[in-house]
Amino acid sequence: MGNHEYGQLFRTGRIGQMELKNRLFMPAMESSLASKDGSVTQQLLEYYEERAAGGVGLIIVEASSVDFARGKLIFQNLSVDDDRYIEGLRELARVIQKHGAKAAIQIHHTGNATRRDVIGMQPLAPSPIGREGFDVPRAMTIGEIEDTIERFGKAAARAKAAGFDGVEVHGAHHYLIAQFLSSAWNQRNDIYGGSLENRARFALETMRTIREEVGPSFPLWIRINAEEVDRPNGVTIDEAQTVAKMLEETGVDAINVSAQKSLKVVGHISIAPLGWGAKYSAAIKEVIKTIPVMACGGMTPKLGAELLESNKADFIGMGKALRADPNLPHKLEVGRADDIVPCISCYACYARFRPNRVRVCAVNPSIGREREYRLVPSEQPKRVLVVGAGPAGMEAARVAALRGHRVTLCEKEEDLGGQLRYASVPPYKEEIEKLRNYLIKQVSQLNIEVKTGIDVTRSMIMAERPDAVIVAAGADPIIPPIPGIDQEKVTTAEVILANPEKAGHKVVILGGGQTGCEVAAFLAEKKKQVTVIEMQAQLAPDMLERQGRQEYISFLSQQGVTLMIETKGEEITANGVITSDSLGNRQTVSADTVVLACGTRSRSGILEDAKELVREVHVVGDCVEPRSILDAMDDAAKIGRSL
Repeated sequence: MGNHEYGQLFRTGRIGQMELKNRLFMPAMESSLASKDGSVTQQLLEYYEERAAGGVGLIIVEASSVDFARGKLIFQNLSVDDDRYIEGLRELARVIQKHGAKAAIQIHHTGNATRRDVIGMQPLAPSPIGREGFDVPRAMTIGEIEDTIERFGKAAARAKAAGFDGVEVHGAHHYLIAQFLSSAWNQRNDIYGGSLENRARFALETMRTIREEVGPSFPLWIRINAEEVDRPNGVTIDEAQTVAKMLEETGVDAINVSAQKSLKVVGHISIAPLGWGAKYSAAIKEVIKTIPVMACGGMTPKLGAELLESNKADFIGMGKALRADPNLPHKLEVGRADDIVPCISCYACYARFRPNRVRVCAVNPSIGREREYRLVPSEQPKRVLVVGAGPAGMEAARVAALRGHRVTLCEKEEDLGGQLRYASVPPYKEEIEKLRNYLIKQVSQLNIEVKTGIDVTRSMIMAERPDAVIVAAGADPIIPPIPGIDQEKVTTAEVILANPEKAGHKVVILGGGQTGCEVAAFLAEKKKQVTVIEMQAQLAPDMLERQGRQEYISFLSQQGVTLMIETKGEEITANGVITSDSLGNRQTVSADTVVLACGTRSRSGILEDAKELVREVHVVGDCVEPRSILDAMDDAAKIGRSL
């Protein structure tokens, strides 16, 4: 693609007196790469430098606490509440700026959206209203409100002293300033509660105080919610437009628009539609005429360019996309959009996040390990044979080829992709197909010999004489020893996902893990009568996150799927499946088709031959044990760099 398609993204722009080389910015997103005391670490420096080097115009450094520890969000939360942090922050601003990007920092107070085990004390908030999963906060006194406003001002002054080009105040999502703005969380009856003017007082006084601290010319803006979705008495778009105009009058240099919405997840896949933030930036842009409006929320390059062209936004934020590929801006600008590593909306960056652990990305294993994972040419190029062209095999081949090795990639099927061919079929998982297409393109344009329809044998290894073998042969479906299993109406999850027309009207799925549940959702959408039979007491225990699992089970119920737990398939008959539950009760569940989703078993047949014939043998992906895309890509990234 040519860069003319995205020309609007590469116009220069201004936020106050800060001139940006393009209209793309990286929104503030927690990385958990700060130290436990809130200081900048080497990992954090390398993480942000990697993204600055990729060509983005502005980086807004993650939410940094103005009141450490009471106001922090996560265990390893960056802090800006004391002068001792200035030196580290100065180095952070410098590594961003040296690549031509502007460096801003988001200053933040969590309010009631934190827990005692994170901050070591009871949280503060406008009112003593708790949220699910969090401790009930204590209502702030007037003195504490005034102290917090002053803390915001001092924090912004430190950011300026550290050399940042601008400061963003976090007034969005479910954090302190947003809590004051919302009737759902603010039930005060003093000057900071009640009317919209009173609820906005905390935000307005905060911005005025910061302006006094940093001076009239220092770029300063705020991120706000345009709406609190599905929240009774939450902020409405009309209220947000009024607040935006109030903020404009205080002298802010821009408004960054977001929304507070429940992160809707179905089986660890985010189902928020791409570009969900577009309507919100457009709504604020309707009433804000003198300063820029910054848009974010599921943005794609194409949508971003359209919003700029139609004057519905002035700057475009791309967060998870820049986690997935820091070089996204550069690739767009030089016409290499097809080479962008795609974010697949897989929710791994949240589902795999735990205290004291870095955020992760299923398609970019280098997060938090940027220096360690930098691709460097091999000093001794090798002949590398990769067995299997699923995500692990293709990624290992890609990395090895980029390092200068001579790679042969063999796949026993005619098509590349392995499990990715099926993973993108169930509802809400369509984005995974982008990863498959990306990997196929990378493999095709590198110096990799690709052989399909080839089942690697001992004699082939002997003929190829590789210096190293990477076994990424994947896994096969487990076929349980159930009477009647060999009937024509019995098939596997893979077959049904690839050929849904083979499913009859009444379908029984044996196995209620993630695969079984996804096949159930897929068939239910096609108006099939579906029953899932699971021996364990819990459905989909292999899904990444409890919230996603619960959402998926609820989703299946809404689709009319019958869910039978602690139940065993005893026999498959002409009429259906004979089952028995934990109490010994037996029944026959009618079925035209029986789908096996009983797990997979690693293919390791070629492994022993490879070990006998080749000194260096590695195993990656499902061939180690059946796991996720994240694990497959991580395996491949490590092995490809170790050759």
